[in-house]
Amino acid sequence: MFRIILITIFVLVSAFAYFKIRNILPDTSWIKLTYNLFFLLIVAIFSTGIFLRGYLPPKVNVFIINYLVTWIVACVYFMLIMLFVGLINMFVKYLDNLQINPHNSVIKYILRCSVFVIIALMAIWKQFKRKMIFLALALTMLILIWGRYNFTRIKIEKLDININKKAKIETLKIIAASDLHLGYSINKKYLKKIVDLINAQKPDIILLVGDIADGYSAPIIEQNMREEFLQLKAPLGVYGVTGNHECYGDMKNTVDYLKSAGIIMLQDSLVLLDNDIYIAGRNDKTIKNRKKLDAILENIDKEKPVILLDHQPFNLGQAEENGVDLQLSGHTHGGQIFPFTLITKLVYEKQHGYLKKNNTHYYITSGAGGWGPKLRIGSQSEIVEITLRFEHE
Repeated sequence: MFRIILITIFVLVSAFAYFKIRNILPDTSWIKLTYNLFFLLIVAIFSTGIFLRGYLPPKVNVFIINYLVTWIVACVYFMLIMLFVGLINMFVKYLDNLQINPHNSVIKYILRCSVFVIIALMAIWKQFKRKMIFLALALTMLILIWGRYNFTRIKIEKLDININKKAKIETLKIIAASDLHLGYSINKKYLKKIVDLINAQKPDIILLVGDIADGYSAPIIEQNMREEFLQLKAPLGVYGVTGNHECYGDMKNTVDYLKSAGIIMLQDSLVLLDNDIYIAGRNDKTIKNRKKLDAILENIDKEKPVILLDHQPFNLGQAEENGVDLQLSGHTHGGQIFPFTLITKLVYEKQHGYLKKNNTHYYITSGAGGWGPKLRIGSQSEIVEITLRFEHE
């Protein structure tokens, strides 16, 4: 079903782009021939990649899917820009044909207020009408460049949160990162960038909130990503949980490898740091038999601070009901690419950012990596620096 939907979207948006651009090409035969062959090659490569997905080598699969989705994003934005241009064309034609009664005081007032705007709009349109497709292509390229910049420029989001519980320490500096999606696409070099950025903040503890790997363990093992993970420095350690993408692959191998890289994986379990602060982690909700939150926390001292890692931000009220002080989640990517940013806002109670319910604080991070194309349009890659302040004992 996924393949049928993907190929349908691919064909429709590609056909739109093909015919729009073809109409403005010069009549020179070799130019049109080259253009036709280029599109045929694109269609052949991506169609083959979709239908043979799972049979091709993993690196080829990742390459084709990532560039396929990037192509679809580019075509969709080109189509939206052209539709907007079409609306302008309709508006200008309407103005050309409009019969105005000069004695109508309302229209007369509107014309007086907007005459200069209307004249300028009509002049620009008539002058550059034939060049609008080139403008649409240029805007599409700028959007993609901007999206790539937002993806690779990892923002440090900083928060100060007061916890109304006593602890031996006055403050705890957390660095949280989610949705790294490490694999053949987001590789060891990108991981090094994240590790260096995390270490530069000098955290007390590092929390990895799921989707550390993008499915199977093979690419992170082949690239020896353990070497980079072992460079993470935090006196209280590095903790992580599984996300849905670990569940899509060989989860046990991935978890074992992450453990060997110095990450303490919390799988429906918790630890008590220095007999002072609880760190609890849930298996991803993709795992049907994961423990209920109240079962994980049933024997804890509720007077002590509790930090919960739960990859997908569903049923946020459960943390509040169970006395959790801070829940960290990811998964949504902040929508990653518009208009999905609007869809995730409808699906999730909070798709990105800070939320408070009574004494429970939440932060849903957009993630340090992403799925599919290395683009963020309407969202931003981030790691989160949270300083917790406790009532000192």
